[in-house]
Amino acid sequence: MLRFLERLSRMCARVTGFVVVTLAIGLTGSLLVSIFFRYVVGQALSWPEEISLILFAWLVLLAGSLGVRENFHVRLTIVADRLPRRIQYFLNKAVIVALGVFGGVLIYSGYDLVSRTARHLTPTLRLPLDWLNYAAPVCGILIVLHTLPKLLATEEKGRIRE
Repeated sequence: MLRFLERLSRMCARVTGFVVVTLAIGLTGSLLVSIFFRYVVGQALSWPEEISLILFAWLVLLAGSLGVRENFHVRLTIVADRLPRRIQYFLNKAVIVALGVFGGVLIYSGYDLVSRTARHLTPTLRLPLDWLNYAAPVCGILIVLHTLPKLLATEEKGRIRE
């Protein structure tokens, strides 16, 4: 089961990484179009701002889910590094549990948000607001998926040395 979850997590991380790069390129393009039309043409466009908002939300949340998998999420280790190894191990497991709980909250509250804003449209382009709001539950699922193999990993993998 652990091996399956690890493979699934790795596969989802690869796809997520590709999507994050694609979103970053799209976001940059949208912002460049906005800047060009505002300062060169002298006619500001409204749609690049809306597209940028959607792309940015997805980009940040997807990159955050990758941070959980690759351990580059924000952590303060100034105190933890001074603790004995055994306590560090349990503290690390507690952080993983907290991240998983956060992912679960994102799933629950994200689906609640999507259900409450169903059939709403963005102001300018009249796109379904779901395109923006689905970022929360999707990324919550990815966070939970990335925390499960870390949580289920045996002590052999991260052996504690005292």
